[in-house]
Formats: sequence, C-alpha cells, structure tokens
Amino acid sequence: MRRLRFGLLGFSQGFYATTYTKSLLNRPDVEIVACCDLGMPADYVRECAFVSAEQFAAEVGAELLHDVDAFFDRSLDAVMVTTEVWEHRRYTLLALERGCHVFVGKPLSFMAQDVLDVMDAAALANRVVLPGQPLRYESGLQEAAARIHRGEIGKPLYVRLLLNHEAMVHQAWERDPARSGGPLGTFGVYLFDIVRWLTRSEFAEVFAYGDNFVFPQINSEDLIHVNARLSCGALAALTLVSTITWPYPFVAVEVVGTDGVLRTNYDNYRTVVQSARGAALGEARYCPMGAFEIGHFVDCCLGREAPRVTLYDALQAARGIEATRASLSTGRPVAVGGRL
Repeated sequence: MRRLRFGLLGFSQGFYATTYTKSLLNRPDVEIVACCDLGMPADYVRECAFVSAEQFAAEVGAELLHDVDAFFDRSLDAVMVTTEVWEHRRYTLLALERGCHVFVGKPLSFMAQDVLDVMDAAALANRVVLPGQPLRYESGLQEAAARIHRGEIGKPLYVRLLLNHEAMVHQAWERDPARSGGPLGTFGVYLFDIVRWLTRSEFAEVFAYGDNFVFPQINSEDLIHVNARLSCGALAALTLVSTITWPYPFVAVEVVGTDGVLRTNYDNYRTVVQSARGAALGEARYCPMGAFEIGHFVDCCLGREAPRVTLYDALQAARGIEATRASLSTGRPVAVGGRL
C-alpha cells in the first residue's frame, strides 16, 4: 500500500503543528516526510511550538528543511499549513501549484478575498483544501446539529453562542491584528460557522459592539458582542470573550425553536433538549477538540470521505468577520456579503 506523503509547513500555530502532526504517527497509510520551519529563528519556533524544530522533526522521523522550495521538492501529496495566519493564502496557493492537498490551520483567513483566491486555485488544481474548524469535530456539537436538522426543536428562531478563550498574547505575531486578525479574526470562524452549521442559514446582517478591557497589548477588541439576523428570519446573539484567564467552558450554545430548546456546553452533558414533552439529557461528554480533524483530512485526500468543512464555509465565516469589523468601526448595522 502506497502511503500518503505528508509535510508540515510552519510552526507558528504550534498546537496545530505539533499535536496534529504527531497524531499521524498512528496512521499506517501516512508517511511524515518533511517539516519546514521556513528559516525562522530557533527562539521563534520554540516560543510558538514549545519545542525546537530539530527536536520535533526527529520525534516524528521527518527531514527538517529550512527552505520552502526544498520542502516541496520532496514529492509531497499533502501538506499542513500552520504559518502565521496572514501567510495562509500565500503558502496554500504555493502548495496547490505544487499539486498538494492542503489542510490549513484555523482560520484559513479573516479576509474573504483570500478565501476566494484559494477557492479558484483549488478548483483549478483539483485538490482538497480543508479549512481548520475543530468545533465541527466535537461530538456534542455534532449531536446538536443532528438533532436540530432532524427537526427536534422545530424551526430555529433564536441562537445564542458564547465563546470563551484567552486572547492570543504569547507570541508577537498573535498580538498583531494584521498578522493574526486579533481575537475576532482568530475565533470569529467559530462564531459564524457554528451558527450557519446549526441553522443551515446564512448571516444577513450584523450589529456589533466591542472594546479592549484586559489585554491592551493586542491593540484590538478582546470582548465583542454581535447581534445578527439570519436569512431564515432567525435572530442570533454571538459573544466572544477573550478576557478570561481561568478555567471556564470554552463554548456554550442555546438554540430556541418553534417546538423546543436545545442547549449544549463544551463540558457536562453533550446536549440538553427541553420541550413540552420534558427534558432529555445527552451522554456525558468526552471528546478532545480537534482530535479527529487531521485524520478526516487524510481520508479526504485518499478519497474515502468528503470534506465536512468547505472553502465556502470559510468564505462565509470571513465575510461575517469583515462585516463585524465594519460594524465595530462605524457603529452601524452592516449587511454580510451574499452567496456566490
């Protein structure tokens, strides 16, 4: 059996780079061929990934390269792009030009035009590009989506999503909104993609409030609230809290429908469905976020599965982020970009 030749490109998104690559060691159909640190200083790599590039490459049995052209000369079938976010477009397009399937660490981009460029290139190359979105692989949210799509709570009328994550402050590139997108660019993909997924509806308009309360060094809002109207007529309230530095549930969702209410948190029970018929509890939850994401990418490359998250999903998330940024700047409601 020929194994999929895999390469890691960049260590900036350290969790993705190290955790996801190491998980492929358990795949007999994958060969980890090369890691490329893009010639970044050793201190930079260690700050981002908490390990040296040399040590990590040795750990996964891969060749360490510093030059991107040499990296792509290794006849790779698939690469994972985990560079700084503002560089995702550049390296994804380069990988597609070299005939590779691509997994891109979250978010692919916080700018819609970047995603459109990748969409065109992926179609031309006939290759898989899987945008990172770990929450799509979380068992509780998968169950929540299935229950809503089966009509258990009727037609969704209102969605409340609360996301808690400390602002990215540890690396210089993460503190720079032009390079990381700030908290909104980094985590906005969760806000917009999850609501779209659960409701099967697009965002029509957003009205956002936000300010910087705790982390002035990020030069961006660390607490943002978005009121939104969906194309199905439902309303949504999205809150991104990037100020909490103590343990707290990462995500909480409540969907009110015509026939019931569904709630799910990242801990406790997978779901709680409450209606006139009573309350039904899902199973106790244990699902490491993102544990199945890179495996799904491999299966997509091998033609065994279709992508659960598409470039169109990434595009709509980027459009939601851009509209929210515009609303924060103008203090007015802003229409979200339409469909292709």
